[in-house]
Amino acid sequence: MGGLTRVLAGLLRCTARLLPPGRRQWAEAVGAEASEVAPGWLRLRWLAGGLWLVAREAMMMRKVVYWLGAGAVAAGAAWVVWLSWRTSPADDPQTVTDRVRVLVVGAALVVLPWVGRRRGWFGPVGSSITARLVRVTGCAAVCGLGVAVVGMDSHLGLGPHQPGPFSLLREVIALVLVGAALAARAVGKARWPDAEPSAQWFPAAIAGLLVFFAVPLQALAIVYSAGILAVTSLRSPVANASLAAGAITGLAASLAGGLATYELASSSDRYVGPLFLGVVTAVFLLAALAGVAAAWLMPGTGDPEELRTARGRQGLLAGSVAGAVCGLLLTNFAVVAVVMMVIGPLVGAGGGAIGGLIAADHPRRSRPARSWAAGMFVRF
Repeated sequence: MGGLTRVLAGLLRCTARLLPPGRRQWAEAVGAEASEVAPGWLRLRWLAGGLWLVAREAMMMRKVVYWLGAGAVAAGAAWVVWLSWRTSPADDPQTVTDRVRVLVVGAALVVLPWVGRRRGWFGPVGSSITARLVRVTGCAAVCGLGVAVVGMDSHLGLGPHQPGPFSLLREVIALVLVGAALAARAVGKARWPDAEPSAQWFPAAIAGLLVFFAVPLQALAIVYSAGILAVTSLRSPVANASLAAGAITGLAASLAGGLATYELASSSDRYVGPLFLGVVTAVFLLAALAGVAAAWLMPGTGDPEELRTARGRQGLLAGSVAGAVCGLLLTNFAVVAVVMMVIGPLVGAGGGAIGGLIAADHPRRSRPARSWAAGMFVRF
């Protein structure tokens, strides 16, 4: 009993350093007052309760779970790299391409936070549970793209309608274009610091479009990796409510689309057209629902016109998240749904913007403040 008490006392002293300065003295006082408690179970309960309160105050459990999830994603990415190297024959023309795609995904997840660390574009991660959960699961889904692509290409052979062999020149051109896009952004900002942001980003957008046509899967993996890191960062313009609404509705749309694909497309190809139209419609409607939720959950204070614009913006962002989530998860289910990774965010943005504007024009009725003071229900 005495040894366990000393261990808890030591843990309490160590974890107290993780608290803000204003709360650190409180934790130290809890540890100091433990000596006044009767030894045995009472002191043990006192220290355990203090340690639990310190852990909650420092959000340790949230941090521990997040880093465990990040470690699981890193292990999954390493397994995908191993899979691309070991499960395909060396003379398969698609093997080298798959290896490059997998390496690009892994490099994007590692390099992008490092590149944007000064500006805070991709990190650090937001403090909310929603941001941490979306970042971990989103990065895991991006790694899942590698598994899906390797699994698909392992069943393909050469033919007039099959993918061609690996092209080193195409990969080099894409890499040069990425470097040119980053250099153009930096040079434009240095030469014309007062120029509009859209003008500074225009050369980078053109280079990005050329990269997409050269290596579409690699470009999509980089864009989605950057998007996941950006919307979950501490400086993200996407509110927590918008992120949660978009992720939930996107998950619902992907589940509906995946079940419909499994039931209909596996039996006959004649349902492919109506199925695609149904998935797009579902994304639009659910994204509109996400836009409504994001706009209604936004605090209703400030100038009415600015508030309406902000609610419409959050609706658009929530719809974009819903479409991106649906496209990413559907592609994990079936690689042929990769077109939804492009169409999904566009359709979702349209639906979310419409839903956000409708909700902005029809705000929720404010509820009166309530109190249970002295056991009596009171309205102010």
